[in-house]
Formats: sequence, structure tokens, C-alpha cells
Amino acid sequence: MKHAILAVLSHGDRTGYDLTCKMDGSVANFWPATHQQIYIELKQLDALGFVRFKEKVQKGRPNKKIYKMTNAGLCELKAWAEEPIEMAPSKDALLIKVFASHALGTKQFANELNRLRELHEAKLLEYQEIEKNYFSGKVPPRLLAQYLTLRRGIIFERSWLEWCDESIKRL
Repeated sequence: MKHAILAVLSHGDRTGYDLTCKMDGSVANFWPATHQQIYIELKQLDALGFVRFKEKVQKGRPNKKIYKMTNAGLCELKAWAEEPIEMAPSKDALLIKVFASHALGTKQFANELNRLRELHEAKLLEYQEIEKNYFSGKVPPRLLAQYLTLRRGIIFERSWLEWCDESIKRL
């Protein structure tokens, strides 16, 4: 979580609320977090010296804390990003259901696959709409990371649809 927050803050200073909104609209697609988790992590990042905040006084409302990544935070993010990533173990309840599908029966299992297919198709359409609206032309270098992340999501959803279609056909 801390590296996801640092990655978002590396693009600019944000309040906790702005950070939550930004993550909800992007990072949450592959690294979900609750509002509370983000604020707890911000407090820990501040204690570690990876972020600092300044308070902005507001009339009639609580003061805002605007978080900024420090040089130590940037070094932490860079060091973490340089570490090789291990393949994450797959932990997918659906695959357990596939393994136990003989207990469900073909019709019930096919219904579940069709339901999942609809969910993944909706997510694919959402991603394609984002691509159309924000990345229809040449992608500027400053947005390349966001674009590559989006493309990974699109390819992931397409592979789900392909697998669902193949599985349904085989049933």
C-alpha cells in the first residue's frame, strides 16, 4: 500500500481525500484500498519521513492536510521499483470452483461463468472508454505509465473473456 500511495504522490501533492479519489479512479483497479487504509498509511509514511504535510486553513471547515512526497520517499519508491518482482501466487476462488465444478453441475457452473463473463465484459468496456477518451492519439511521455497500466487491464479483461468463452463452449 505504501508504494501505491508514494507512486500516486510522485505525480503531485494531494490531500488525503484527493489521493483516495485518484486511487479510486486508477490504482484501485489493481490495488484496492479503503479510505481508512489510505489515511493510516499516510500517517505511517509521515512517521517514516517519506511524506510531509502542510495544513491549509479553511473557514468553517476542518483544515486540509496536503501531502507531499519527500526526497526520502522518492528514494524509497525508487529502491522498491528497482527490486525484481516475484510472480505473485495465484489465489483465485473461481479456480477452486472450476476444480470443484463436478459438485455444482454443468448448468450451475455455466451460469456462474456467464455471470463472470458479463462482469469482465463491463470492466473491459470501461477500460476501452477510458482509452478512447484519454489516449486516442499519441501518448505523451508523462502519461505513458498510466497508459501501459490501462493496456494491461484491457489485455487482462480480454483474456478473461476468451477463457470464459472457451470454458462455456467446452461445457
